[in-house]
Amino acid sequence: MPNSAEKVLLANYCNEIVNKLLKLSILDDDEEPVYVSEKASQDSKIISDSRPSWMKQLHQSISEWLKILPKSLTSIKRTSENIKDPLFRFFEREINTGISLLKTILFDLNDVVLICEGTKKQTNYHRQLVKDLAKGIVPKNWIRYKIPKNLTVQPWIVDFSERIKQMSQISKQFSEQGPISLKNCVVWLGGLFTPEAYITATRQYVAQANSWSLEELQLEIKVYEDTSKASLDECSFAITGLKLQGAVCKNNKIYLSSNIVNNLNVSTIRWSKSIVKDSNYTQINLPIYLNPTRADLLFTLNMETDQNEHLFYTRGVAILASNLN
Repeated sequence: MPNSAEKVLLANYCNEIVNKLLKLSILDDDEEPVYVSEKASQDSKIISDSRPSWMKQLHQSISEWLKILPKSLTSIKRTSENIKDPLFRFFEREINTGISLLKTILFDLNDVVLICEGTKKQTNYHRQLVKDLAKGIVPKNWIRYKIPKNLTVQPWIVDFSERIKQMSQISKQFSEQGPISLKNCVVWLGGLFTPEAYITATRQYVAQANSWSLEELQLEIKVYEDTSKASLDECSFAITGLKLQGAVCKNNKIYLSSNIVNNLNVSTIRWSKSIVKDSNYTQINLPIYLNPTRADLLFTLNMETDQNEHLFYTRGVAILASNLN
């Protein structure tokens, strides 16, 4: 095991402890967190003075969340031509998922604000919603894509807002540049709702554009430290946000590292019928996981190295698409 193995275990343990502590936000367990008296609901001034501390804190937290969340997301227009494009079909699903979920979250948060202010009556749905949010739990109705099991609502909101911002940027580029923008945009892989589907869409795009069979295609990756040096051809796609755990990448080759995580900056993935292998180095097949929990394997790809490939396997070297845990 590498020298950093103990640090990784301690970091994961600390994250778990912090998440549990964040869920203990209700100060009085005997007090019903969703109860507002009828008299208080008629007098907002009394409410502001008499409501419990957890409600004041929740009200403040939601106000901050509403500030960072985008207010809307524009869909991309479907035509009889662009529906044939695998990338368009993928991004249309992603953006529609984002639109639907964003509307639900904004609607729910605004309802909770009114409840905290005493101007809206609660339903059973709202009672459970307030209870979850007060405890730092992501409501079940919001979980429409894979997230770490113990993730609390605060980092989830921040992460979700960044996902929507990416979708908004892609939608804007599509409206200005057309379908070709979907091929050339730099995608934050971990910020997609279904990142594995994006890889499938890129494979289908290349196969369709070149009249190749899907089974013939192989995936390779190149890493660039400088974004301006990244170049794309008709079979390449730019992705960002990848993190190499237990190793470092130099001149497009990986080497074992004592650092827990190293950023890969901007990478390009390329589908080709054949990949020329140099006899001077070996290729190691690395797994790409959705996040540090390593619970969800997205896909695997080969990277170049001069070192013994078995050392990478024994040290558990892997690539992470997101640092959300």
